Amino acid sequence: MQKRLITILFYLVLTLCLFAGCTPGVVPEPNEPGPDPDPVSVDRVVMVELFVAPACTKCPDAKADMAQLLGEYGLENIVVLEEYAWNYPLSSGWAIPETISRYSMYTSDTSTPDAYFNGLNQSVHQDDSGYNNYKNAIEAELAKPAKIAISASSSTNNPAKTVSISGSIQNINENTLSNLTIGAMIYEDDVSLVVPGKPTYTANHIVRDILTPVQVESLSSNATYDFSLTANSEDLKWAENFSNLHVVVYVQASGSFTQEILQAKYVD
Repeated sequence: MQKRLITILFYLVLTLCLFAGCTPGVVPEPNEPGPDPDPVSVDRVVMVELFVAPACTKCPDAKADMAQLLGEYGLENIVVLEEYAWNYPLSSGWAIPETISRYSMYTSDTSTPDAYFNGLNQSVHQDDSGYNNYKNAIEAELAKPAKIAISASSSTNNPAKTVSISGSIQNINENTLSNLTIGAMIYEDDVSLVVPGKPTYTANHIVRDILTPVQVESLSSNATYDFSLTANSEDLKWAENFSNLHVVVYVQASGSFTQEILQAKYVD
């Protein structure tokens, strides 16, 4: 009888172990740490920089193509920034020194529309501009794994005409990343573009300021880095309506040959 009871207890313990996921004969310690948490899973966001000019005849079609693609992919997959390469008239304020400088960083050409996807990873120039080529470039970048995760928030002080941005980045790549810059662009929607001799139309994603980036020399795997950025009224002097300002934060590998944008985030 005692032998039968022992056998029943043995099979009962074995059954409980199977359901509990333990190994027979091994008793877990009460304070034994659990398994390592899952690594951060983040999708890559494609940052599209579309360089345009006020009197550019092909630019309206390029803007419309980008608007259609943004509607298809959504801000969780792509962000679109329209950067003016020059002004017309010269005092219009469409281009700012930062957008002119950024255009020259990517190319010595002066033909718009000129589109760049995650830096120089993908580019579509004037003669090749169009929906299909833009879409192919976006798809090529979306297929790549993300190396950086961005967490950020922003606040706008209307009376003071300032925008403050703060957050952190995390290296979710298995290797150390070097020579990073954390930057932000502030763009305006619903802006009426008036060019002498041209029809007036409404433009969106007009970059009003590119903030001076924060430099990060090295970021080891799984490490985080906190940052803060601020734009003041002088930086944003060309903005017409502060309620239509939007923020995009990005991390760029400034030391790389392609000036790669490793990650971007639209900050709601």
